[in-house]
Amino acid sequence: MKRFLVTLVLSVSLIGCAMSEETDDMYLIPEGYEGDVYIFYNVKGAHPLKQEDEYDVYDVNDEGYFVTSTADMDYGTVTDRYYYIDKSGKRTKIDESCVRGMGTGEFQNDPNSKEVIRIRYTGVEVTRTQCGTKFVQSANGIDHDQMELVLENVVEKYYGQKLQR
Repeated sequence: MKRFLVTLVLSVSLIGCAMSEETDDMYLIPEGYEGDVYIFYNVKGAHPLKQEDEYDVYDVNDEGYFVTSTADMDYGTVTDRYYYIDKSGKRTKIDESCVRGMGTGEFQNDPNSKEVIRIRYTGVEVTRTQCGTKFVQSANGIDHDQMELVLENVVEKYYGQKLQR
């Protein structure tokens, strides 16, 4: 059985660490959501990122993820904004002490496959109950087991393929 490859790359080790560019991402997270949020890039058939002012908008679904056909994320100084959004579209800013980054990574299936899939991803964790410096500074990185479950759904939905573990 083939095991798919997931490579974790820490944000600071990417070429973006030498850039002075800002990320300018806006996360719209369903009201009341708590847990991991994943963003998947370079997904065939997904929509490109939308812009609001200078920000790329990530309208996260109820399952805690967002997919885009945009090839890659922005790298540099993190200037992201986080909002809860209710069913009517009303936004409530999420305090920065309630969000922590999880790093970045990449998935690529077997390069000899009929269709090569290469998806980049990043993630944040959002809490409503553990906000504070301790939460932000205790980042554990991406939970690969959880991320792989979400990634399996994305690959099946957008590529019609089942990933083998």
